[in-house]
This record gives sequence, C-alpha cells and structure tokens, in this order.
Amino acid sequence: MVDRPNKNRLVEVAVPLPLFQTFTYLSPSDYTAQLCIGTRVLVPFGKRRLTGYIVGFPATKPSQEIKEICDVLDTEPLFAEEDLRFYQWAATYYCYPLGQTIKAALPQGIHTEYQSAAIITPAGKQHLLNDPSTSQDLSILQELEKGKPCSLQTLKKKCGPQGFTYRIDRLKAMGLIELVLRKQSSSVRVRTEKWFSPVNLHPTKPLKGKQDEIYTYISEHGQVSLACLKQQFGNCTSQLKSLEKKGAVTALEREVFRRPPGKEKVFIEPLHELTPDQTQILRQLACAIDQKKFYPLLLHGVTGSGKTEVYLQVMEKVLQKGRQCLYLVPEIALTAQLWDRISSRLNAPLAMLHSSLTPVERFDAWRMIRRGNIKIVIGARSAIFASFPDLGTIIVDEEHDPSYKQDEHLRYNARDLALLKATFSRCIAILGTATPALESYYNVQKKKYFTGVLSKRVDNKAMPRITIIDMKSEGRSRRAQSGIISRQLHKAIAQRLICGEQSLLFLNRRGFATTFLCQECGHTFTCPNCEVSLIHHKGQKKLCCHYCDFTLPVADECPQCSSFLLASLGWGTERLEREIKNLFPQARTARMDRDTTARRGASRAILKDMYYGDTDILIGTQMIVKGYHLPQVTLVGVICADQSLNFPDYRASERTFQLLTQVAGRAGRGETSGEVFIQTYNPDHYSITTAQRHDYTTFFKTEMKFRKELGYPPYKKIINIRFEGTSKKKVEDYARKFGTLCTVLHERSARSKKIEILGPSRAPWEKIKGRYRYHLLLKGDNMQLLRSFASTVLQQASAGMRGFGVRIIVDVDPLFTM
Repeated sequence: MVDRPNKNRLVEVAVPLPLFQTFTYLSPSDYTAQLCIGTRVLVPFGKRRLTGYIVGFPATKPSQEIKEICDVLDTEPLFAEEDLRFYQWAATYYCYPLGQTIKAALPQGIHTEYQSAAIITPAGKQHLLNDPSTSQDLSILQELEKGKPCSLQTLKKKCGPQGFTYRIDRLKAMGLIELVLRKQSSSVRVRTEKWFSPVNLHPTKPLKGKQDEIYTYISEHGQVSLACLKQQFGNCTSQLKSLEKKGAVTALEREVFRRPPGKEKVFIEPLHELTPDQTQILRQLACAIDQKKFYPLLLHGVTGSGKTEVYLQVMEKVLQKGRQCLYLVPEIALTAQLWDRISSRLNAPLAMLHSSLTPVERFDAWRMIRRGNIKIVIGARSAIFASFPDLGTIIVDEEHDPSYKQDEHLRYNARDLALLKATFSRCIAILGTATPALESYYNVQKKKYFTGVLSKRVDNKAMPRITIIDMKSEGRSRRAQSGIISRQLHKAIAQRLICGEQSLLFLNRRGFATTFLCQECGHTFTCPNCEVSLIHHKGQKKLCCHYCDFTLPVADECPQCSSFLLASLGWGTERLEREIKNLFPQARTARMDRDTTARRGASRAILKDMYYGDTDILIGTQMIVKGYHLPQVTLVGVICADQSLNFPDYRASERTFQLLTQVAGRAGRGETSGEVFIQTYNPDHYSITTAQRHDYTTFFKTEMKFRKELGYPPYKKIINIRFEGTSKKKVEDYARKFGTLCTVLHERSARSKKIEILGPSRAPWEKIKGRYRYHLLLKGDNMQLLRSFASTVLQQASAGMRGFGVRIIVDVDPLFTM
C-alpha cells in the first residue's frame, strides 16, 4: 500500500456500509494526479452508486474485476493521512466498519446519494396510444408520460402501493419503462460570492452617476463583496457589469464561510490573577507546549477553582506558537457562554462544531478548520473527528460527563479519543473536572496521566454549605409546604427572594408527570414501541415517550373502562415549575430542559436572563449542572437525589456523586456564600454524604472497593454485545445460539479462559423503539484479547447464523448496560 497515486491507477476506497473490508477501484485517467487520501469519490457498488472515501493506493492489482470510479467529488481532501490513522484506530477499537466510521466523522449532509427512478420509453408512449394496459399499469405510464424521471418512492405514493413492485417489473420486462439512477440534490455544497476590486489604472472612459459612486466606494474599501454593494446601492448588477467592461474593476469568486448569526457578548471573562496552584500547573504545561509532545493532564479542581482560567492561559500559549486549540464540552448549550468568554479574552479566529449547526455551517467550519484558518474550535463530542493541520491542545471540560459517550452507530467515547488524537498530534490533552471519572483518577494512580490539583476556590471563596434533608421525616410532617418542596428548602427560597438573590432547583426529569393512569382500573398509558410509561407534558397536552418520541393526545377517558378519573403521578420539571409559581407567585421563574431549549438560541436567552439577574428561580434538568458560571446564584435545591441513585446500573453511585457535586458547585460563585439542600430518602448513602463533605477521595476509595469485588471497570474491561429485532422469539433464539457459540469458542482456546461471559439475557429495557433487546457481556483484563474474541465470534456468527433478521450491536467500554 502506498500513500500517493501510482501508475497502475489503483485506488483503495472505503464505502459507508456495514462491511469491514475496503474495495479497489480504477481512478479516472483525467483525475489520477489530483487524487489523494481523504477525497470523496462516487463509485459503482452492485446496482448502486455510493459516496466512498479514498484511504490508500494499492501497489498490486487484485484478482477480481476492477470497476472505475464514476466521479471525484472534492477539489481538496476533507481529511489528512494522520486523520485516517485516527479513524482506522477508532474503527478497530470500537469494532465498527471503517467506511461507516468515516461517514460518522465527517459533517452530515455531504454524502451524495442516488435513488432509482423510472422513465417512459418510446414504446411505452406508443403503448398508451394503441393498446392501453390495465388501469393500474396505465396510471404508472400516464404519470411517467409527463416528462421528467420519477422516483419509485414518489411513483408508489401517486399510483398506489398494491402490487407496485410486480407492476414495475412487468412494465420494465415489456420495454415500456426504464429504470435509471437519479442523483439526489445535496443540501450541502460550497457557496461562492463575487468580490470586486478596483483596477489601479484609471478607467478609459469617464464614469458618471451611480457607476462613479460604486467605483469610488470600491476604491476606498479595496475589496467589496457583491452582497455589501447591493446593501449599499440596491440592485447594481448592470452598473458592475459596465464597470468590468470598462476595465475599472475586476471580479473574483470567493468561498463564503457560513456561520451562525453573531450575538451580543453577554458572558465577558476578565483577566484573573493566578493562584499559586494555577501558576504551578501552567508552568508544568508550558514545557510540554514548547516541546510539542503528548502530555495528558487530569486537572482536578473543585467547582469555582479557576479551571477555565487555566484553559484560557494554555490556549493563549498555544496560539502564540501558531497552533490550533480544540475545546470540548458535554452539552451544546455550554457553547454559547464559552464563545463569549473565550472571544472576549483571545483574539483568534473561532468556530463552533456541533449538531445544532445547520449542515452548511458544519461543512464550512470543517473546511476552514482543515485549512488552518480557524485557530480555536468549541464543540461537542463529534468535534473530536475534525481535521486539524496543527493541533496544539485538546481540552475536555467536565471529562467525567457521560454525554461524551455516543450511544448509537459508532459508539465512541470522545474523552478517550481525545487522548488518542493528542498522541497522534503530539500535543497536550487536559481533562478538567471537579469529579473525575473513576477510570481517569485510576489512571493517575497508575502513572498514566499527570495531574494538577486546584483544591480551593479562587479568592479563597468558601465552598457551599450542604444540608441533607431526610424526606421520610418530612413526609410524616403535616407542616410540609407541598408534596415535593420541603419546609427547609421552601424557607431558604423565600429568604433568597427577600435578599434579591437567585435560586437554582434541580430535578432530572422533564415533563409534567412520569405516569398517567386510570384511578378506576389502574390502566397505565404506555408506549407501544418501548413498553415504558408515557410522560405527561401538560403544556403540550400530550403523552410522550422520551425514547422513541411516540406521542398521544391526553385522553379524556380510560380506553379500558371508559372512566373519566385519570391522574398524573410523579414529578417532572414542568410540574415543579407550576408548583414554584404557586408557592412564590411574585418570583420570576424560568425552566431549562430539552423542551424549553429546542428553539435555536433559547438556552442562551435563559442563561442571559440569569446572568443579568432577570430571573429569580431557575428550574432544570442536568443541563443546568454543567459548568455554568452564574455569580448571583446563592441557593441550590436538589429535589430528588434518589432518581440517579436508584438507577439499575453499576455506575449509579458514581453518577449520583458527580451530579450532586456539580450542581452544588453552581452556588456561591459570586460575592455571597452559597447554600445547598439535598432532598433524599437515602440520607446515609455514601455517595450523598461524601458529596455533602466535598470529599472525592473517600468516595473514590469506597466505590473502587465495590468495583473490585464485582469485577467492573476500571479493574475489568467490558464489551456489551446487544441483539435487537422486531420479533421477540427470533431475538431470543439468536441470542441463545450466539451465547452457545461463545461458550464453544471459549472452551477451545486457552487464552479465552481469561474472558468471563455473562448472558445472554434480556436487557433491563427489553423493548425500545419497537425492537426487542437481549445482551451478552464479555469481561476481562485485556481489551485486545476481548476485542479479538468478540471479532472471532461475530465473524463465525455472520457466516453461520443468517436469516434471523436480528441486528447485532457492539458497544466497547459501555457506560450503560441497559
């Protein structure tokens, strides 16, 4: 394999299909010189045409017939050879096909697709005149006679689905229609715009009127876009053409960098005086930056300790070296605040890269980053795949957050890939958090990561005082203010309102109520696709499934017994908001969850009101616990700490400790000290008591003892193999046969004895999105051995267990095994 085109014109292409091999094609003779790794090409694949990605240039010709590439789709590569190495590693580690890995990495909407379309032949037109067929066949021919090729999907809608495939095949066999591949228009393409420049020589003919005004304006500004000229002078196309003919101006097509509309900066970040701990950490990192070497650092700092200041100082140092910076955050909502804080301090080209951007905005940002025109990138987990020509640092803020783990398609962890990317780029990687993931802290103890500790808040501000409220005793009291707000929390909120301070209330469940049922017969409204209770969204007057988005209008009567006694049980943020407005009608209350932030810019507007003091009480889900700096918040109330604690997963205690510590950290970041109330029915649980004391070390030791006894990460590695299908029996049969195959292969190999096989068994969530689920866990000390065993089993299963209609999903290093 070579990395440049050769005389034999052979090109290795990865296609975005569930196939682990790549394919060899012949390059078009006209394009051979310009082909390189990272270029998209259009290739024939069976009866289809697919977008593929050039990944190499084979030196030897394969024995089978080789087809020629249909078209070259890029004038410049979308990724480099170093990026390809990164994608190949990710594909291998996560047991995912390379072509699909590259597709997942690249911006959405850039993949050229073809669909089958039908056209009427001359014989078909003659048939309509002379010998009409049956009425159904006639409708197809009459629709096609209108002229343009019609996609089979559209034709099926217009002419009816009954016997459609049979009728199409018959008309084709009779020679009355032809099937062709029609290119679907891509929503993403490079956009250009005309720019005009003055010619140094004076025009041969004198200019008058509007022409003279336009020419003078261009001369004063040097280079002006057509859009700017139209804004200044209205429709001036004819005048510009005349100026070009007279030799007064020249026109040049330039690419347009499409980006989200600019907003007024709200969250300004001043320059802070460094603490001794910050100074020591920056000195530690400066050497690695100067030497351009891989340097993984776990920045363990309590909330409000100035981790962001360390990030900004590091980025400034990297920018001085002319290199690029990547800043990853777990929530897209965090990017708005970060954009303001970073751009107010660092004067460098900045771009965002996340799924809330439009496809064209992501495409343009990707290309600008690839060219090195963008120096700072703020993004969510998918930004880790962006192509940087000279990356100097990767910052993973809130590195413990499970949002960094992708839970569909390519199931990668962006935190882990950030360390790999930093290795390839020879740059520093900073994992910042107040509550390190157990795996990260364990790697510090094993000397795999360096560490920097910020044990105090900046300006010696006190950590918030945390009070645990036992809701068992609260429930027995007749003086409770409401069903969910304790007396102590109610009193504390009232005091903050009197003092003009802000409160933040955390409940990790959106919607109005978790269950909607009949009080007569007990019928519960459940999702037919997922077998879970539908969540009542009172404002939308809907019952919604939070897994598959299935919705029902709120019923007036029970479908089982026709009773009108229907009730909502449980609490969500919508119901909590209504309760708070009833208890404190004078307060300015806002809610921040997925429902209220669906509109673009909504999260920024909510945070802006909080920052400027226009909101008194903010209610939200886990969106509000992650990294926001709201200096006027002095009270945090955790409405139900038991939600995450009772989750049936081995990480439940860790997740609870992290959530409680993070949300508590929003309090007291300004001049006034903070206070936190945690409502719980398990006040003595170690994850809650250690969070109360801000004691990560004790929590780590306690939790790691349980992990070691049970053989869970970080002591053991895990691969979760899940089986999904629409037939419960077929999924169960396939899972059991797969388990038997695992057992047979396990007994044959001495090396495999080190692997523990758990299952197969029903997944805790047995049915999601209309698909039944079984799973099987592989546990062991060596991930390479686990992946090798899994690969062998999957290969043999695909060869000998066909026809079940069951999808196999491999999740390496799963965060959830539900």
